[in-house]
Amino acid sequence: MRTLEDARGRKWIAELISHGQTSAYLNPRVHKPIIQFTCLDKALPRRYVGFQEDGQGSLDDCTDQDLGVLFGKAKAH
Repeated sequence: MRTLEDARGRKWIAELISHGQTSAYLNPRVHKPIIQFTCLDKALPRRYVGFQEDGQGSLDDCTDQDLGVLFGKAKAH
């Protein structure tokens, strides 16, 4: 689990919620690990983004800048 601050100064928690270990028969998009961003300062929708552990290392290994890029790509659901 990691924390970050967005451009508006709100704090978010980033955590890996799915390790992407599903059946090989399913769509490859399902196999991606998923990061969930949860706002700590305000009741905002959670945001989600796919994460490639192989190419990007683990969530703990991501730099703050890389985490910010992932946050920018994340979509609210």
